[in-house]
Amino acid sequence: MKTTDQHAVDTNKDAVLFTARLAAVGVLLLTALYAPGETSERAFRLLDLMKDSPESPPPTPAPSARRRAQRGGR
Repeated sequence: MKTTDQHAVDTNKDAVLFTARLAAVGVLLLTALYAPGETSERAFRLLDLMKDSPESPPPTPAPSARRRAQRGGR
């Protein structure tokens, strides 16, 4: 069982971690919106990686493309 002091330490640590994450996302968002082209592109890709949702699978090729691949490219 945690004492009151231990609970206060955990709460403070949680607040610090939350603030640090929020600041990092804020800086990343500002970079994505206002930085030069290449840096902005990298920031948008990093924001995309930070999402909680899993990546979508790559699109499947059209049936005609699969048939051509099975026939040896023709």
